[in-house]
Amino acid sequence: VSTQSTGDDMKITVLLLLLFVSYALAGLVSNALGSNMVLQRAPAKAHLWGWTKSPRANVQVTLGTKVYHTVSSADNSWDLFLPPSAPGGPHTITVRADSDPAPVTLENILFGDVYVCSGQSNMQFTVRDVFNATEEIAAAANYPNIRLFTVGQGTVSNTSLEEFNTIEQTWSVASPESVAGPSWSYFSAACWFFGRDLYDEIKVPIGLISSNWGGTYVEAWSSHDALAKCNKSEEVRAPLKISADSKKNVKADPNQPHVLWNAMIVPLLPMSITGATWYQGEANAGDPKFYACGFPAMISDWRAKWGENTPSDFGFYFVQLAPWIMNGTKNVEATIRLAQTAALELKNVGMAVAIDDGDPTSPYNNIHPRGKQIVGERLSLAARAITYGQKVQYTGPTATGYQVLSDGPNAKVQISFEPSSIGSGLELRQNQCSNYLTVDQCGWFEIGTSGGWFNATVSLDGDKVNLEASVGNNKVIGARYGWANYPVATLYNKEGLPAPPFAFPNPL
Repeated sequence: VSTQSTGDDMKITVLLLLLFVSYALAGLVSNALGSNMVLQRAPAKAHLWGWTKSPRANVQVTLGTKVYHTVSSADNSWDLFLPPSAPGGPHTITVRADSDPAPVTLENILFGDVYVCSGQSNMQFTVRDVFNATEEIAAAANYPNIRLFTVGQGTVSNTSLEEFNTIEQTWSVASPESVAGPSWSYFSAACWFFGRDLYDEIKVPIGLISSNWGGTYVEAWSSHDALAKCNKSEEVRAPLKISADSKKNVKADPNQPHVLWNAMIVPLLPMSITGATWYQGEANAGDPKFYACGFPAMISDWRAKWGENTPSDFGFYFVQLAPWIMNGTKNVEATIRLAQTAALELKNVGMAVAIDDGDPTSPYNNIHPRGKQIVGERLSLAARAITYGQKVQYTGPTATGYQVLSDGPNAKVQISFEPSSIGSGLELRQNQCSNYLTVDQCGWFEIGTSGGWFNATVSLDGDKVNLEASVGNNKVIGARYGWANYPVATLYNKEGLPAPPFAFPNPL
């Protein structure tokens, strides 16, 4: 490149080089596939794809005693759907092309259910760093039918990539070694505990694909089409400050619209999958109104663009954000948690509430709680109920509205809940604001009035909750729970699932 090239010329040159590298790396079999992987089981058809060295090449795929044929396209790409296959294995798949000098053999393949786990640093947070890590790592030896793949950080792109330019962990059999890679590298703790708990219940091989990047906005994981649904401009975000939640020598900036969608999700779109999990939102905490549109728009767009043999309404399970300390601000986290719930309007979407998973003394910054077992278990409960139709309780008490029983000075309000969320009954717990927090960071039950918000005492009334507060001569105009950066979780159902925070009227 000439030393007198303009900035735009340099950008074009870098983009062309990136596209050249992507094409050069393309092999007979996509690098999203590999030995030890899990392919999607019946009733779906597992999808194989790749590139031959010349167009119109004959491609032969062998699975056991069965042989399948296809021909690559003018752009050298080929793909083939295998017949629906029962769960299990191991299997060997061999791919040959008359344009390529050597076949590619994929060994130790299982058929089962495949999940993509994505988001920012709390999805990136690794098994090595959780509570009871030594025991959890050792237990991974008991799960050889779970297989792991980690997309690497370091590649962003303004255009869609066909192949990954960076892979952190190729397909690996779950083991103490493959689960306990370096901190912030592999394997994702939330993803692992989700897959492990799910496997314990369904006893079907599980493939887990971890694709995440700490500190990133939802816009980076969204296509142009998704952001357009929310009238989001193509503005450039401030460059990401690489800190403890990345721990990598990263020069590429992932905090621009679409760049992680293009580089870390698009190469997976041909793959047949069962569903996805998501732990993200902290970076968008200052823009809840956009997130209430942008997050469900991203989910819908992922579903619309995923491969033809993946259900168009595949299960999508996300974590409602755990609390973290934000001294100097009030209720910022509360509004983003509420914005997250907009996604529940979509079909087959489940939420794992994590307001009781705070970790104010986390050595990884208190925004990164070490109790990822909690979110993994709750994500798996949602999947078991929604994707697999099991009769399990997967939601905590979810408020549907309130009734004013009396105005001030002694105000009384009654909260109603979605019947299916109550489970075996409501339960109050005597949890307290942590000594590590200032009281203004915590939140309980409150009654809203024309004169402001007042902390309320709470009592159970069957399947409802009654609130009382001395509010003077003010008129009652609302009620809320956990409306704070660091909610104090006191309401659960008897299955042990916490109520998500709520606010009436909805401030968004």
